[in-house]
Amino acid sequence: MPAIPAVNTDKHFKYLDSARGIAAMMVFASHFIAKNFQAKMNVRWFFLVFNGNDAVSFFFVLSGFVLSYKYIVLGKPLDLKKFYLTRIFRLFPAYFIIVLWSVLYAYRNEMSLQTAKDLFINNKYEFWEEAILFRFHNKFYYPGWTLTLEMLGSFLMPFFIAMALKNKKLGPWLILVTVIVGNNLLFSYLFLFGIVASCNYEAIAAGSFKETKWYRYRYPLLTGAIILFSIRQINGIHAFGPRFDWWADFLKIDFFTFTGLSCFVFLVAILHSKSVQRFLENRLLVFIGKISYGIYLVHVVVINTIYLYVEQYIDGPHHRLALIGITLLCTAGIFLVATVLHYLVELPFMRLGKNIAARMKPSLIIQRD
Repeated sequence: MPAIPAVNTDKHFKYLDSARGIAAMMVFASHFIAKNFQAKMNVRWFFLVFNGNDAVSFFFVLSGFVLSYKYIVLGKPLDLKKFYLTRIFRLFPAYFIIVLWSVLYAYRNEMSLQTAKDLFINNKYEFWEEAILFRFHNKFYYPGWTLTLEMLGSFLMPFFIAMALKNKKLGPWLILVTVIVGNNLLFSYLFLFGIVASCNYEAIAAGSFKETKWYRYRYPLLTGAIILFSIRQINGIHAFGPRFDWWADFLKIDFFTFTGLSCFVFLVAILHSKSVQRFLENRLLVFIGKISYGIYLVHVVVINTIYLYVEQYIDGPHHRLALIGITLLCTAGIFLVATVLHYLVELPFMRLGKNIAARMKPSLIIQRD
């Protein structure tokens, strides 16, 4: 096995977090426009660039890489129990607050003692199933389905990592198997794309990567990836027709399969290109990346809350001017709430999870032979 190069993990995570932040902003922009301005303005081409539907593919591919990186590339041992504990402390606390906010927003005009009892004690509306990300209960907070996938992917990740440590060539084969099986394996192939990138990180980051056949075709590959990333929106503008729909249904392949592949190409390009990394290490992008989980979590509830007070201006004669003002207001609100959530909830609970894990006895250890 080749020697592991020294890697500045802080620098590494900065530019990857920035990439995640850009994806989170794409989700915010697409949901914001779609909420009340899609019918009033010709924004079909807007969604080709701000494709929030498929930015979540990048989240999962990136999670596969980031979660496997230190075990596959740096060779650190993975303690199964500690891994699960830290992931739970990373994902759940901030998510729980947003689900609670969503419930209070949904019942803002009819909240009573009995309603509160039905919600939180009798669990009449399945609040607790949604609050613990249990099997796609997403009644109050619809983006929660992606968090369910993130958590399920996290539970599978140690086994994928063990497979990759055994033989890194198993990754592409398992991607093929999961695509054949379909979404019964809960978008596992998206996380596996990230693990494949992790298994090949040394080759991708090395200068010798420029001598490979893949690098020779980098521009066609990147062009194809950009097209694949927007394939859902292209189909919305000009439908591919019944023959495409028939084959897609027959093979049980959805648009996430195509966008997952495109996000893998994007990730490889970022990992290799020092100029892209320098761009992504811009201070503003780094800050957006730092609060990106919060941006994704809060954008829907912040938009909904702000619209309670500004909705009357949307149908006025100056709706384009209203769009600018509301965009600035929502952006400022989302950044503010996401920043508070990051520093007052995410970071303290992440530290708590790590502290508890540090005091736990070792459990099942997965490591390189």
